[in-house]
Amino acid sequence: MLTAKTLKYLAAVTAVLFAVGALIGEDRDFLWIVDDIVFVGFIICAILLIVLSATVLVRHLSSSKSPEGSTAD
Repeated sequence: MLTAKTLKYLAAVTAVLFAVGALIGEDRDFLWIVDDIVFVGFIICAILLIVLSATVLVRHLSSSKSPEGSTAD
């Protein structure tokens, strides 16, 4: 189930991957493989964060659009 806690954890993982990728940098010869893996993980987490946030937003908007004032005949 998709909850706010899940989005918070995903945002934290995304931020950590971004920070680790920035700390490694491009000038390290033997860490470039790790940097590439971290960068791909960051991109995947960022895309997931965008998609899941949009999903939560759409679910919230569709559930809040209840027919007000309409009567069933």
